[in-house]
Amino acid sequence: MTFGSRAFYTLWAGASRAAAWPFHVARARATLRALGRMDCRELADIGLTRCDLRDASVLPLDRDPSELLAVRARERQANALAAPPTAWGAECSDEGSGNRLSPDPHSGSPRAFVG
Repeated sequence: MTFGSRAFYTLWAGASRAAAWPFHVARARATLRALGRMDCRELADIGLTRCDLRDASVLPLDRDPSELLAVRARERQANALAAPPTAWGAECSDEGSGNRLSPDPHSGSPRAFVG
């Protein structure tokens, strides 16, 4: 491949992407409108929320909103089977027999009963 043909190919590829860009934006916005017409249960079925749609709708036009929506849905799917966080955390123990809570000096949250 010569320098001239490589430059022509690069220029042609750039011009093709620039010409197709409005069509990609229109397709992505049409998809967002279709998702916006879904109710909350339908969105939850595919792992999305209204907040996800709002976040995707404010992206710049040169960013594909489907990437953000796919990442959010994958995150929810990965976290679906994880144990929910507890209020006390793993370091909570039932030491002592008092009825007062002693704050954890490092975090300021109650850690254990003190007597």
